Amino acid sequence: MRTTITVLFWLTLGIWLLAGISAVLTKGSSLRLSGMLSALGGILTVVGGIAVAIHGRSVTIVATAMARSHSVAIGTFTFSATPLSSLFLVLLGVVATAVALYAPKYHRFPLPVGRDSENSRGWRAGEGFSVGTYTLFYNLTLMAALAVLLAGDVVTFLVFWETTSLCAWLLVAKQHDQKPVRKAALMFLIFAEVGFGFIITAFVLLATRVGTLSLSGIATLAHTLSTPEKSLIFVLAVVGFGIKAGMVPMHIWSPGAYSFAPSDGSAFIAGFVTNLGIYGIALFSFYLFAYGPAWWGILVMVGGAISAVLGVLYALAEKDSKRFLAYSSIENIGIILVAIGAGLIFRSYGILPLATFLLLAALYHMLNHGVYKTLLFLEAGVVERTARTRDMDRLGGLIHRMGTTTVITLIGTLSIAALPPLNGFVSEWLIFQGLFQGFRIPEHAAGVLVVAGGACLALTGGLAISAFTRSFGISFLGIPRSRGAQAADETSSPISGPLFLAILCIGLAVGAPAVLVVLSRITGWVTRINIEPKLVVGNLTVIPAHTNFSAFSPTYLAVFLVAVSIVPITIYFLSRPRAKSSRAPVWDGGILSYKPRMQNTATTYANPTRVTFRRLYQPDVHLQRASDDPAGRSGPVQYRFQITPLFELYVYAPIIRIFNRLGEVVKPIQSGNVNLYLAYVFIAFLVAVLVR
Repeated sequence: MRTTITVLFWLTLGIWLLAGISAVLTKGSSLRLSGMLSALGGILTVVGGIAVAIHGRSVTIVATAMARSHSVAIGTFTFSATPLSSLFLVLLGVVATAVALYAPKYHRFPLPVGRDSENSRGWRAGEGFSVGTYTLFYNLTLMAALAVLLAGDVVTFLVFWETTSLCAWLLVAKQHDQKPVRKAALMFLIFAEVGFGFIITAFVLLATRVGTLSLSGIATLAHTLSTPEKSLIFVLAVVGFGIKAGMVPMHIWSPGAYSFAPSDGSAFIAGFVTNLGIYGIALFSFYLFAYGPAWWGILVMVGGAISAVLGVLYALAEKDSKRFLAYSSIENIGIILVAIGAGLIFRSYGILPLATFLLLAALYHMLNHGVYKTLLFLEAGVVERTARTRDMDRLGGLIHRMGTTTVITLIGTLSIAALPPLNGFVSEWLIFQGLFQGFRIPEHAAGVLVVAGGACLALTGGLAISAFTRSFGISFLGIPRSRGAQAADETSSPISGPLFLAILCIGLAVGAPAVLVVLSRITGWVTRINIEPKLVVGNLTVIPAHTNFSAFSPTYLAVFLVAVSIVPITIYFLSRPRAKSSRAPVWDGGILSYKPRMQNTATTYANPTRVTFRRLYQPDVHLQRASDDPAGRSGPVQYRFQITPLFELYVYAPIIRIFNRLGEVVKPIQSGNVNLYLAYVFIAFLVAVLVR
């Protein structure tokens, strides 16, 4: 087993490197070979991840010394595949395969030009990196991400974590000749480096206190640390990895990064890179630290609940389809963190089966989120390139021109809205069932908090249905609102990548019992608690950890809903009139013709929500009329609505002002005078001598 898995992963690294080099050598003129190689590497990664998960134990791949002094290793790169990382390996392979099937056709699309190419913020696409260079950066990101998941020690983890962040930054900065893109890429890089600072501090404190760099060794010795030491390290890790995941209030980098990166890059960042933050939090929460106080879980759960609610509320107010999906990612990350936090609370009170169950539900939702969020970003790219806009208020009627894209997007929309029988519903149902068992916690305050977390997710779920009904309905139904939407054509659009993910959305729901069996092996390795016998019983029924609470079968539910839908379809076809039909004008209330402007827009659809939560949004509304004719003939009316960026305005703006003032203070130090610089060197030398 070890030899097979080792060969798979080393072969994958070589294939992805070859895919990147081939794209550069051909200067992007033929991306088909690069895409085929990248997809092959993704498939091998999926196979390797499944093999490790089924194996149920860690598999050491290789350990190579970086440097030696007197036959003692100063640092090493250690690679080891664990059951916890196996699920993320599967997700990495799935996302890499889908993007590889999508990218060659996507990058052959002409860049949007003209008036309709502007999104809601007036940005136009530029050139930036060549397609070949961009593809090289993308494949290097895949390699670095794979190395992070296989890292067996602190040095390996940190080196390749930073490499992944820098490569992902290059993906965001693809069209760097545009000022908004440079600003978004800089924001991404700043938050990535700040997060890395927290992560490296947590790892250094942990490794120095236990006396080893091996992750497995740290997990074995971490119990020797005092609770205050572990708590400090845990908080540092949650903040560092939370920045990568897009946890509120460290989320402000994500809307810009997702919005300005090419759609295959933003799909990879949203579908996988942010989930690396979840991997880090799960690594510290359940593997490196086998026990912690209840407030750890409360901290994570409250942060997740705030992220979920605010994420979906900000999504409801967005017209730009990619920024909308960015805020939706924040919402889903929040849902995952709520489950992880509740699991930590149950663990602190010794209720290990429910702690294990909630970790399983969180990992399941993480996998589902990676699949359907990648799908939706890929399809957003198709719509942007064919309709030449991302503004929902300029779309409409795409169902009549892009039938296949509409069906695939609908599957992703139903999945992310957690509607049965698709995969998002199954994982969210599992999380709800775990949260609503908070009454099993002996301390009432903690139990109420867990149930309140479930109530927050219920609010989030209702708002998410409204948000995605708005997104899909405004974009695909009705009649076109712009020339670009009217001329949209999917003839040359990439279909295979999104279709692959749509099939997975269905398979992860219908095959949920089999998925849960594999996940139970992963969580059993992490928590040493095997819940498989109590989780999936006969007749494909799923039970959330306790037999006296609830049960259901995702497979039977899917079959039932399909069977029920056959009835109205049959009635429709059997009841169609056999005689010739005739058309006649009907009363239309005096409307001579139906115009696109008579339809609901994304802005008007979300107005009730904006009114209800106006204290959160603090809207800036501008209404401008062509004239103030008292007879009502005012002419065109322009309505503009803008949300006040609360976190940017009240959290980050003061910090930026402090740093700007500090910069003004220290600016005279860099005077350009060589004699002054020599004086600095002399003073530093004197200080060093005195300290010694």
